Amino acid sequence: MPITVSEKNGVVIFRLAGRMIAPGVKEISETVGETLADETSPPRLVFDFKGVTGMDSSGLGELMKVYSDIQPRGGQIGVINVDKHVKNLIVMARLITVFRNFESEDDAVAALLKHP
Repeated sequence: MPITVSEKNGVVIFRLAGRMIAPGVKEISETVGETLADETSPPRLVFDFKGVTGMDSSGLGELMKVYSDIQPRGGQIGVINVDKHVKNLIVMARLITVFRNFESEDDAVAALLKHP
């Protein structure tokens, strides 16, 4: 699964592409782990789903793994460009409060920076 990583004002943005299904989803937590290896401040992450063409429960599970890794450090996760299918998965799993949905990258970055 191709993942592009960038940074904006201290918020790390992960642009996901393709299908978030097993077995390729492990790349998500591996990429996040490598990116945050030397990070000392609470991680603020945005996942951009614009290039995602499908997701199953294993994809959602990988995002939960990322959340469980960063949450004890005060980390936060925002999601953008979430299509109806992915949003339904997040809502059905009752994770809508964990993965805050934003309209744009700028909105996500501003909100994550505002709440420590």
